[in-house]
Amino acid sequence: MNIVICTTPIRPVPTDYPPFGSLAIIQSLRHAGYDPYFYDIDIFRPSDEEVEKFFRERQPDVVGISAVVSTAYGYTKRLAGIIRRVCPQARLIIGGNLAASAEVLFRKAGIDIAVVGEGEVVIENLIKTLEKFPPGKLDYDALADVKGITYLLPDGQMNFTGFELRLPADKVFVPDFTILEKYSKIDHFFRDPLDHKDFASDQRSYEPRRQGKKLGTLLTEKGCVARCTFCHRWDKGYRAVPVEQIMNKVRYIMDRYNVGFIRFGDENFGSDKRQTRELIAQLKQLDILWAVSGVRVKSVSPDLLKDMKDAGCTGVYYGMETGSPKILEVMEKKATVEDNINAAIWTDNAGLYTVHQLVIGMPGESNETIRETTDFIKTVTQDLPQTPRQKISINYIQALPGTPVFEYARAKGLIGKSIEDEEAYLLTVSDINAGDDTKFINYTGQDYLTVRSWRRLLVLEALNHYYKHNKIYPPSFLSFLYGMVKSRFSRKNPGDAGRDGDKSFEDYNQGGYFNISGDLPFDVIVAYFYPLRHFILAGYLLADEFRRLPFNEFIGHVFEWVQCRMSSGKTEDVSARSLRQVMAELTPTPQTQSERAMQPLRDGR
Repeated sequence: MNIVICTTPIRPVPTDYPPFGSLAIIQSLRHAGYDPYFYDIDIFRPSDEEVEKFFRERQPDVVGISAVVSTAYGYTKRLAGIIRRVCPQARLIIGGNLAASAEVLFRKAGIDIAVVGEGEVVIENLIKTLEKFPPGKLDYDALADVKGITYLLPDGQMNFTGFELRLPADKVFVPDFTILEKYSKIDHFFRDPLDHKDFASDQRSYEPRRQGKKLGTLLTEKGCVARCTFCHRWDKGYRAVPVEQIMNKVRYIMDRYNVGFIRFGDENFGSDKRQTRELIAQLKQLDILWAVSGVRVKSVSPDLLKDMKDAGCTGVYYGMETGSPKILEVMEKKATVEDNINAAIWTDNAGLYTVHQLVIGMPGESNETIRETTDFIKTVTQDLPQTPRQKISINYIQALPGTPVFEYARAKGLIGKSIEDEEAYLLTVSDINAGDDTKFINYTGQDYLTVRSWRRLLVLEALNHYYKHNKIYPPSFLSFLYGMVKSRFSRKNPGDAGRDGDKSFEDYNQGGYFNISGDLPFDVIVAYFYPLRHFILAGYLLADEFRRLPFNEFIGHVFEWVQCRMSSGKTEDVSARSLRQVMAELTPTPQTQSERAMQPLRDGR
């Protein structure tokens, strides 16, 4: 059978995070005796004309589209249209979290089948079933026996066959990077570690024996122990990959790709304490440097972090998200503000790099909860060697299908409940940068401009506190202007002073890392215009809205802003409990077969 598996471009530039999902599907199909072609669209970024030429020449029987996030909808629809035009008999299968919008994909994008959840077992069973059908035909009785898929029946109703069983931990596919050697750009995934701040800031990275070594990415687990109400990932349960299996792959990429640095791309590193301790001990013996992309704050302790550092760890990242007890409950983080503070301080004490990642704008967010988050950030950044501007990343909440946040937006009429409404929303958020703060859904009782100001105001408040706490004072404003003219900045700095206050003034136009806003001269505002910060923010946001919006929409935002100032705003009435519990009460009983088929997809993990 002629099978093509392809990725979708979901960010402005290709990610260096390997397409683990696509690799697992390809390896599963190879295990079943098939030889799929991998078309890495995310890496090569072909034009529509090149995509059309590829599919016209290859004429696949099946095309598997990996859409790992719902922001891939716009491109997925366009891609499906191209394939339909030149390969009318090809069956189009979609996997990844975009499948949570399966009904939209079937009715609006021309997709035939959506794989729901973990796909390794599902794809093998599905392809074996499709192989029995005539070209371009589907046997719905046979499809009903394949677990883990959903599709439209001849009468237009949806059918969901139920979830397939999870792979056991020792059967999880370890990525075969030779697939990327053959079909993609392998050097894109094994690259200079100093491109990443956690490695670049660790002096061990510059030791002579590490020069020329590459950075590779691996996983140590699958699934998640949590059920955050904004998270769109479906893998149910948590499985820690056996340490022997991980270490075999570490040694393999060290030898084959000259790797001396590892990024573990997990979200739950450390959740299995026994596996973690054993892995740390074995990594230490290899004398490599490594960082961890995701750790739960409740999974760490001072001793563990120090042992990780001793074993070669350079950086650890957490999804702290908020400093508000109420919003932690709404998010169902299963952690407290104290847990967040402890993890942050322990990480700094261990000498490990991190960036404090926040998500704001959840249902129930208010000026009060933002103040709580601001106080939290002040506490965890006030004693760092870098200013908060470089150490916090702030995203606005994005409603993604398969999450309570998305369903809350539908229930409140912020998205709409029709297929057309859902597609319009998916097109709006397609291919946007996560740092874009102009396309969020406003769940709060505050006006849109005030909510947009929260991220910038949070940074300004944290910076001001940092300078006062560390007794860092700017030079006179005349001296600052003189330095601007001379283009030389050599003094104690409000921009990037450390604990000793001796570092030179960093270019204030440089934004922070991750999604820290870099559109304002934050350090200069704090140093010389802090009492006017609210006026500066208002002026900036009004100018930005006027520049990018139609006049009538701009006036609507201004009117809302004035009205909110007069009424002091009103917070959306969301209690301090999980949004999943809220939606369990708000969600009506499904009435049609399609609604019943969609409900497990809408419920998510």
